[in-house]
Amino acid sequence: MADNRAASYVSSVTLWFVVGLYLVWIAAWSLERRLEVNLPWMRTAAGQTAYWTLMKVVLWVLPAIGLIRWSGRTVQSVLVLHRVKSILLWGGGVGALLVALALAQKAANHRLFFPGKSDWSFFAGVFIAPVVEELTFRGAILGNLLQRYSFATANTLTAGLFLGAHLPGWYFQGRLSLMLTAPLGGALSVFLLGWLFGFVAYKGKSTAASTLTHILSNFAAS
Repeated sequence: MADNRAASYVSSVTLWFVVGLYLVWIAAWSLERRLEVNLPWMRTAAGQTAYWTLMKVVLWVLPAIGLIRWSGRTVQSVLVLHRVKSILLWGGGVGALLVALALAQKAANHRLFFPGKSDWSFFAGVFIAPVVEELTFRGAILGNLLQRYSFATANTLTAGLFLGAHLPGWYFQGRLSLMLTAPLGGALSVFLLGWLFGFVAYKGKSTAASTLTHILSNFAAS
């Protein structure tokens, strides 16, 4: 009974953590819109990358690490970097499948396989975002929810919360309606990918595995 109460308390705190994350993320977007008007540098790829990297470290990474430690775990136990075979098998294998699917879709639509050039925004989207999002959602949030719920329930809930974290950005970019109704590349795709990332982390027993899948997925979609 005591274990059930403890698990319930951890999951409740985790869900409130997500509510707080949503609120500060909305504030970060509101601030970015104001800064973009007054600071020309904020309208450059370098400025955007610097701003959002700082916001993600302060508002996502540090609180996520705090939540992981509060729940009695460590970042090392979440990443499990020594499980190299599992990381490559699950993270690399599923990631390679997503890359193949993305390339097939681009070929069918007669689109270039890879961008002509890479800039700071490309680096942020392909590398920084996956690391931050996987540590937060699959490491801190999914890991805590698994203490109370089955994997299917915890992962589905986490995928929904992962989708919710994208809504403020879509709203401030004026793309919310489009992304919510897009059959591909929109809300449904984000939810399904979030569920898949959670599955990889669970099967690979490492958030590093889902991070690798996420990196490959974002690279293919760039």
